[in-house]
Amino acid sequence: MGFVRKVAIRYLSTKRSEAFISILTLISTIALAIGVSVLIVVMSIMNGFEFELKNKLLGANAHVTIRAVNGTLYRWQELSEATSRVPGIQSVSPFTYHQALLQLANRSSGVLIRGIQESDASGEELRSKLVTQRERTTSLFEYQQRASQEERVDTEETVLPGLVIGRELAESYGINTGDTVTLLSPQVQSSPFGLMPRFRRFMITGIYSSGLVEYESSLVYADLSVVQQFFRMGNSIQGLEVRLLDLDRAPEITPLISDALSAQQQGLYVQPWTETHKNLWEALRLERSAYFTVLMLLVVMASFSIVSTLVMLVLEKRKDIAVLRTLGATHREVGAIFRIAGMTIGVIGTGLGLILGYVMSVGLQKFGFPLPEKIFPVATLPIRMDISAFVITGVSALIVCFLATLYPVRRASHLKPSELLRYE
Repeated sequence: MGFVRKVAIRYLSTKRSEAFISILTLISTIALAIGVSVLIVVMSIMNGFEFELKNKLLGANAHVTIRAVNGTLYRWQELSEATSRVPGIQSVSPFTYHQALLQLANRSSGVLIRGIQESDASGEELRSKLVTQRERTTSLFEYQQRASQEERVDTEETVLPGLVIGRELAESYGINTGDTVTLLSPQVQSSPFGLMPRFRRFMITGIYSSGLVEYESSLVYADLSVVQQFFRMGNSIQGLEVRLLDLDRAPEITPLISDALSAQQQGLYVQPWTETHKNLWEALRLERSAYFTVLMLLVVMASFSIVSTLVMLVLEKRKDIAVLRTLGATHREVGAIFRIAGMTIGVIGTGLGLILGYVMSVGLQKFGFPLPEKIFPVATLPIRMDISAFVITGVSALIVCFLATLYPVRRASHLKPSELLRYE
């Protein structure tokens, strides 16, 4: 087959009398390279969005959540210890979620108040998200500790519990650290005026930024003990959030946690993050598959130019085909000449496209493309290159190029030398 490769490469080389075919070959290669590079860049962007969204969502939520069927967990310390002994667990933290109404002057907003502890991973995560405001920002726990240690001459002075709110909520209502707000609970209590909702004043001790506007506008944080007292929960909680060393192993570790807790308490259910946000991740995967399918049409369109180039080449080389067949070349060898010619265009175009896509992705990653933070969870266009995306794109492009050579190869291999040389 040595002469087959030589003839195929010779047909693709530039000749003055066959300049048109050479131009078609160049156009086919460039079109294929552009299609592959665009596909690589888009897949890198989709991977980047999925990675950033996963990190931001799981920064505010647990990798695995443990809840009770009746909504309340008692003796949660024992459950926390049993969960911590499962391999792959990084931390276990108690939490509570309650709806409340936040009031400031004549304005109010419904919020979801979350109770957390200082020593837990949630407390560390919250501290890393605090942003600097006009007044010094402190964490919930630093404020509580400092306030409890201060000596107050006025015995009627009360220490307000601390509250951390999101940046979107703070900007919408003009709230800064040091301001005082009131939280109203849906629970009611008896009073001389009848049933009244329970309320308590809080001091804004910090403002966090997570990059997710929906969370920043409605989710606020307070000390777990304060929330338990405010909502009259005693020592109970609403659930345990588990953080893993490898969050992708959540579906694998969840059954192990369930087995470990089955002997401790009944009526518990354990959910990994893949089920909690199942609709979101399924939508992301569907969107990525749709983008890949649509953009593969660019490669398919580029393959049409390969078909036209090979057809023109077959028409131009009919005499050569007749001579080769007369000298003893088989149908298979004649077809292989044009198959190699088409795949040469495919390999060069795909290789150039992969290199161009990598260069474009690195450029976007280095220089960035600004995005509106109110709409997207990131400030710049996220880029995350994955070797699997390069492999899948390259293999898919080569398969399309191979399919594009079938018709020209079949036509060339079935030409009859007697008819081609009859009038020569």
